[in-house]
Amino acid sequence: MATREADLELGGKAGAKGGKKNLLLIGLGALALVAVSIGATVFLLGGRAAPATEQAPPAKVELPVTYLALEPAFVVNFEDQGAIRFLQVSVEIATREPKVAEAVKLHMPVIRDRLIVLFSGADYATLASREGKEALRAQAKQALQDILRAQGAPDALEGLYFTNFVMQ
Repeated sequence: MATREADLELGGKAGAKGGKKNLLLIGLGALALVAVSIGATVFLLGGRAAPATEQAPPAKVELPVTYLALEPAFVVNFEDQGAIRFLQVSVEIATREPKVAEAVKLHMPVIRDRLIVLFSGADYATLASREGKEALRAQAKQALQDILRAQGAPDALEGLYFTNFVMQ
């Protein structure tokens, strides 16, 4: 019986020592994983953080859109298969640059002249389709930008819109 008690006693002590060893090994393993994780993060991020004094460049402030009506409405006549037709168009431009709106107002006589010539040269059958109206709008915008560039003014137009379009 004494041998059994000694065996049990040795077994009990051996189990307690093994449990502490296992717990110590698990703790060291976890610590090693944390160290490897931190090292990998530093390595992948280049090894240095951004200085606290460095600031990001300020974001560009976008101005609100300004709409400018080209008043009065354009009224032109053109010929369609021997018949005289009329076109009435109200035009507005959109821009975010105040200097563009000022330039349009300053050069309004040149702009109105160019748009009247453009509108009167249109074909009735073409303008009857949506594609024809879109093409005329693109031509009008391009003409307006060309005039502004020729005058040395900024030409940053967001858009050109027909707010009234009547054909007879």
